[in-house]
Amino acid sequence: MPDWSKSSLIFIFTIITSIAFCPITANKPELHPSSIVSQTSIPYDRDATGSDPLSKLPFNDSRLADTSRGVIPSQVHLTYKTSSSVIVSWSTGQGLIHSTADTKNQHAAAVPTSTVWFGTSPGHYTTQASSNATTSYQQTYNFTNANPTFNYSSPIFHHVTLQDLIPDAPYFYKCGDSGAGVSQEFNFTSPPAVGAYPFVLGVVSDTGLTPNTTVTIQHLVDAKPQVWTLIGDFSYADDLQTNGSSFVSNGSFAHVPFPTGTYQPWWDMWFRYMQTAIMSSIPLMPQHGNHELEPQFSANYGIGLDGGHQFQSYVARNPVAAVATASGSSSPLWYSVDVGPAHMVYLSNYAEFDVGSDQYEWLRQDLSSFDRKTTPWLVATFHAPFYSSYTAHYLENECMRQAMEGVLYTYGVDVIFNGHLHVYERTFPMYKFAVDECGPVHIIIGDGGNIEGVCKPTTSCLCLCHSKLPLEAEDHVVMHVYNYNPANS
Repeated sequence: MPDWSKSSLIFIFTIITSIAFCPITANKPELHPSSIVSQTSIPYDRDATGSDPLSKLPFNDSRLADTSRGVIPSQVHLTYKTSSSVIVSWSTGQGLIHSTADTKNQHAAAVPTSTVWFGTSPGHYTTQASSNATTSYQQTYNFTNANPTFNYSSPIFHHVTLQDLIPDAPYFYKCGDSGAGVSQEFNFTSPPAVGAYPFVLGVVSDTGLTPNTTVTIQHLVDAKPQVWTLIGDFSYADDLQTNGSSFVSNGSFAHVPFPTGTYQPWWDMWFRYMQTAIMSSIPLMPQHGNHELEPQFSANYGIGLDGGHQFQSYVARNPVAAVATASGSSSPLWYSVDVGPAHMVYLSNYAEFDVGSDQYEWLRQDLSSFDRKTTPWLVATFHAPFYSSYTAHYLENECMRQAMEGVLYTYGVDVIFNGHLHVYERTFPMYKFAVDECGPVHIIIGDGGNIEGVCKPTTSCLCLCHSKLPLEAEDHVVMHVYNYNPANS
């Protein structure tokens, strides 16, 4: 077995369509592991754990620096919407920490227009798209022991949809305001057509921003995914106190935000790093996790958006509301997209999910109307897993499993991706805690490199069984889908 602690080998899932019979879907897929070697030689540190936290990248790292000068676009990133449309997002103005929340974001530069110029060759932009869609938010700390001096007002976030893209074609683009300031040129390859093969999906979760994160993202980019998805826990800004420190006064590790709050400028730094590393060049399908909750005022977790007191950074920075609306969802916390040969469903275990809830009814409607002939792969994601073999987070998402597992099973979901637990694990097809050939394969990929470190099979992460499940973590998964029928080979 390879020494994963010293190797830059990454784990790939090559996925083909098989002819194995299942009463739910006659072409139930099989998963076949293979490997690819990344170009990076930097090792991933698997020794640090939650009790011995990793160091985040330092604030003075040049890759995190704000060079936007106010109105020049920064934090540029792409979000997948449809096979022929991608949303370009960026920020202008400065995030500001101050004692009184700036409800109108008057600290930011005057909002410039939002325009993207793009075309299929460098420096030659044949089309432009504009939008009035902007978002912003405030993070306000009014709860006991919080210091209001560290309240935060965000930059202005711009979101422009590029439409009528040619599938799987190179595009070059700039964004901004022709009078106030325009970005450098970026490029990306447009998404594949719906139903097209082969399809390469990158999957990562629980990233944060540490030296391990940089290795994870480089591994992912080297695998050349057409699109990628982050299954929650982006920046871990809530593992920092409102003054930016990751340690409380007694020296112990400071977890989630009660009563210390979050350090919102870390979100800005995270997106500035990811702009160059991956996000301006490969479209993302975002998912949220517990580290996106970031509750305000009471510092206690509520349900869903909680009247605008939770998930504010996540929904302002990522244009998930537009993607959700396109799939008939009433909430930015759940949505679906068709991408390549897959129908991808994004669910929330941090919102109401009981039978009869808005999310539950939307899920039933979505699964009953998707076209298995066009998108034969049905993939679901949510942050906290139904099944794992570790004590950490064990059965934490049991209520959601009891409410929704039956629906996912009935409609023949093939794969479920989760994060939350900082390990790599993969199950047999499962339903109701038993192996079932018609159930989905559950894949946990929660070790993207975050500040809390990996989950080891000791202490709080004790493995509950003596199975041969892998106990070391992989940093990401890449799913390759091929249209292959053994009968024709």
